[in-house]
Amino acid sequence: MSDVDIETLKTKAFAIRENVSKIRQYAGLSDEQFWADERNLLSIKLLMIQIIEDAIAVCSHIMTRRGGQAPSSYPECFSGLARLGVLDSALAERLMAMARFRNLLVHRYWQIDDQRVLELARKDIDDLEAYLMAVGRYLSTAI
Repeated sequence: MSDVDIETLKTKAFAIRENVSKIRQYAGLSDEQFWADERNLLSIKLLMIQIIEDAIAVCSHIMTRRGGQAPSSYPECFSGLARLGVLDSALAERLMAMARFRNLLVHRYWQIDDQRVLELARKDIDDLEAYLMAVGRYLSTAI
């Protein structure tokens, strides 16, 4: 089993952190400011897709290199990291929900509740920081 490509993971982690910062800027607007310009919502939706896909790329890389096989689905990737001991089960469940939300954004965007997008951006975005910290801890102890 090959080892992980740390540079690839660092690049993805940097992109995740950059996009988390951007999402926080949009989500930090007052409701009145946020809803006054549709570009705010559209930006968050695109950033959410990008950030979740980067998180999945990190997950898939670790699962393939350390778990011995590629995950069969995006949500399954995070449960696989829980089985490897990278994530606790609660964080894995929240990330699985985020992966399913990404699928809705991409494949059923017309069914998305826009208020839910803002709620996720305001309340659940910290899970991506927790994810990166958990991956970092795992890699530092597993090397």
